[in-house]
Amino acid sequence: SLSDDKFACSEVVRQIVSPARRNNPNGAPVPPLSVKEIETISVYTKLDNDKIQCRQRTATYLVPSQTDPLAFKKWQMSEGKSVDVRCYDVIYSRA
Repeated sequence: SLSDDKFACSEVVRQIVSPARRNNPNGAPVPPLSVKEIETISVYTKLDNDKIQCRQRTATYLVPSQTDPLAFKKWQMSEGKSVDVRCYDVIYSRA
C-alpha cells in the first residue's frame, strides 16, 4: 500500500529497433528488426532525507508485425502475455 513516504508511477514505451542505413540514406524504407512494448512500474520509498529506494518491474510484450511472418507468429504464440519480466531494486542517495 502507498503512504506519505511512497510514490508510484508507470510508463509504457514502444521500442523499435531498425537497421542503420549508412550507404544510402535516401533508399527505400527497411522494415524494423523488432518492435516491442515495454511497461515499467516503479514504487519509490523515501528511506530518509538522503536516500530513496525504488522497486521496479519491467515487462516486455511483443507487437504484431505486418511485414515479418515469423515475428507475427511469435506475437500470436505470446497470447498477449509478457515475454520477459525483470525486477530491480535501486537505492538513490544524495552525493
